Amino acid sequence: MKALIIRTKLILRYISDGNLKPIVRGLFVRLYSKVNSIGLEISPKDAKFLEANIEIKIRPFQNTDINALNEGLRHARLVDENIPDCYVATTINDITVYRQWLFKYDQNNQIATYFGPIFPKLKKDEVLIEGVFTHTKYRGLRIMPDATVKILRQKQYKHVNRVIVFVDENNIPSLKSFNRIGFKPFIIRQERWLFFKRTVSFISMTSEVQKKFESLIPIQRT
Repeated sequence: MKALIIRTKLILRYISDGNLKPIVRGLFVRLYSKVNSIGLEISPKDAKFLEANIEIKIRPFQNTDINALNEGLRHARLVDENIPDCYVATTINDITVYRQWLFKYDQNNQIATYFGPIFPKLKKDEVLIEGVFTHTKYRGLRIMPDATVKILRQKQYKHVNRVIVFVDENNIPSLKSFNRIGFKPFIIRQERWLFFKRTVSFISMTSEVQKKFESLIPIQRT
C-alpha cells in the first residue's frame, strides 16, 4: 500500500509539472522490454582510489539535496522510502554533484519490497551500491570512482568484505568507472517485462561478457 501511495504521488508530480514522458516510458517498458545487467563485485581492500578532477567531500544525504543534481524526479520514490544509507559528494563550495546509496544486510526486506527480486540477499559482510547519479554538468570528471571509494572507506563499513552493484550492459560510462576502481563481473541479470508482468533471472557469467568488460579499459603496459 505504501509503495502504491508513493507511486501515485510521483505520477501526480509528473502530471503537475507537465512532464508525461517518464509516465509513457514506464508504460512502454512494462508492456515489453528486456534488460541485461552485469553484476560486479569487489573487496573494499582491493578498491583503487582514483582522485576526481575536482576536489570533493562526502556527507550523508539531506532533504536539501532533493533535485540538487538537476535530475528532475529521478530516484524520487527511493528518497521517499527513506532506506539508509544515502550519500552525496559535494564540491568544496558545497555544491551537490553526486549521489549514491549503500544498502546493508539489515535492509534486505526493504530492498526486496521496493525493488522486487532483482538483487540477491545481502550477507552481514556485504553491501550493495544503488542509485548512482552524477550531475550532468560535472560528468567526465571521474567523480563517481573517487566518491565510491571514499564512501566505502568510512569506518562504519570496515567490516565489509564484499561490495556488489548491477549495471545495465549498455551503460558504458558506469561500467568503465567501476572497472577503473577494480570491480569484476560475477553474474548476469536478465529482467523482462511482458504485459506488465516482470520476470527476473540470474545466469552465470559468460566469457564473452567478461572479455567485453575487461576491454573497456585498455591495459597499460610499462
